[in-house]
Amino acid sequence: MLEEIDFQRIRDRFFEFRHSISSYPGLHRLFLKAHGYPLNLKNPKTHNERLNHKKIYDRNPLIPITSDKVRVREFVKEKLGEKEANEILIPVYHISKTGQDIPHHQWDFEFFMKANHYSGGNMLVTPGTDPELVKNTCRTWLKSSYGQALHEWAYRDIPRRIVCEKVIRTEAGEIPADIKYYCYNGRPKMIMILSDRFGKQKRVFTDENLNFLPGAQMYGQDLLFPIPELPNHPKMMELASKLAEQFTFCRIDFYSVGNRIFFGEITHYTGSGLEKFDDYDLDLAIGNLWLPENREISALQMLEKVKYQKNESL
Repeated sequence: MLEEIDFQRIRDRFFEFRHSISSYPGLHRLFLKAHGYPLNLKNPKTHNERLNHKKIYDRNPLIPITSDKVRVREFVKEKLGEKEANEILIPVYHISKTGQDIPHHQWDFEFFMKANHYSGGNMLVTPGTDPELVKNTCRTWLKSSYGQALHEWAYRDIPRRIVCEKVIRTEAGEIPADIKYYCYNGRPKMIMILSDRFGKQKRVFTDENLNFLPGAQMYGQDLLFPIPELPNHPKMMELASKLAEQFTFCRIDFYSVGNRIFFGEITHYTGSGLEKFDDYDLDLAIGNLWLPENREISALQMLEKVKYQKNESL
């Protein structure tokens, strides 16, 4: 398997080189199809243009580390200190290089099995799960590269592992909402609250003050649900700011259960910059938040400013 992975990495590097010398034609086609306007990498303005610019040109060495579901844990400890980090890091039962040595048939509890090197490699394993399904899933994950077709370079050289994590549930036994803080120059500016992740997903977007942010649904208004109470929001804002301070943009995910906060992950390429906002003005407004001089402006204020300027120019 190691030889196959090495071959994949050589192939992925060649793919990236070939597309770079031709100015990324495939990415331009995908972007135009997704958003309805052409991608400008030389002078990006919208959030999604800037996100694609980040994919190609931002080579911050911390990006691969924080994209790795194993190494990010040490990053969290370095940023927050051992004590605070251990309070929010989800317990890990096992980390495997092959996925063939996970002793889940000996465990009488459920756990989440994840691939550390890409998004979407996530499986709920229970005592009744077929051991062969577990092994075959691990083989598939470990031999699969991720993100290279969309130029997400950070995943390419991550040492591939399988991570077995504790399942976090609410008092009612449910999977908690996923609370995603979109951070710009170390400041959380936009929040997506995702409910029922493994069922009929619902989502709502807010600014950093939990004001509803119109035009951000991405997948239609039928997924919208009321903004829930977030008693741990101030603390999550503080944690997100600390974890994001070394990046122009990243998304920090948390789970809030009672008075506890749990760290989910750090994502640098949300939707690979190909998820369309319902409102182009919001895409432009959020794009403005990438600029350091706009650190003190909320997402909702920036949206209002963009719409005002648009009306003034008519």
